[in-house]
Amino acid sequence: YFFLQDRLWRKTRSKTSAPLCFGADPNRNWDYDWCSRGASSDPCSDTFCGEKAFSEIETAQVAKFIANQQGTLVHYINFHSYSQLWMSPWSYTTLRSPQFKLQDDGSIQAINALTGVHGTQYQHGTIAQIIYAASGSTVDWTYGIANVTFSYGVELRDTGKYGFLLPENQIIPSGDETLAGLVSLLQYIEQHVYA
Repeated sequence: YFFLQDRLWRKTRSKTSAPLCFGADPNRNWDYDWCSRGASSDPCSDTFCGEKAFSEIETAQVAKFIANQQGTLVHYINFHSYSQLWMSPWSYTTLRSPQFKLQDDGSIQAINALTGVHGTQYQHGTIAQIIYAASGSTVDWTYGIANVTFSYGVELRDTGKYGFLLPENQIIPSGDETLAGLVSLLQYIEQHVYA
């Protein structure tokens, strides 16, 4: 469907209670403060949270995989585009998580390494504070339920000139800088988890 009908489709393709509206937003379908702020109960909305938490096979299976790794996962990153943001929990509220300082310092380290590659500037903070509130998000669930301390939402290039249609010549540079940020973040995590 993405290749033939709608390149910018963001939801799953499941059937809903509305015959002409398909899918749920997979980043509003997680069972953490499900379907409140920043999510819609309207099946035709792009931010439709689903008929229930984990109604979508995609989110249910990823959650099952993560739950089976409980106690071994120390980081989780949910990549999106666009806006150049490196964000930590929470997304359902503007309150900071109990481990915000540790998480945000990891964001800063990742951003510094990322910026060092091509000079690309990113912002950091909590999801709800720097982009918008979104209940039922993967980052809130991985942090709040699965206890993955270093849970992040990352919005890649750019800041709006091209939006979701990033030119082909920016794909490799975006990958290069993102990889540098990830390596730096993993070094930071290693220092704080395994030291």
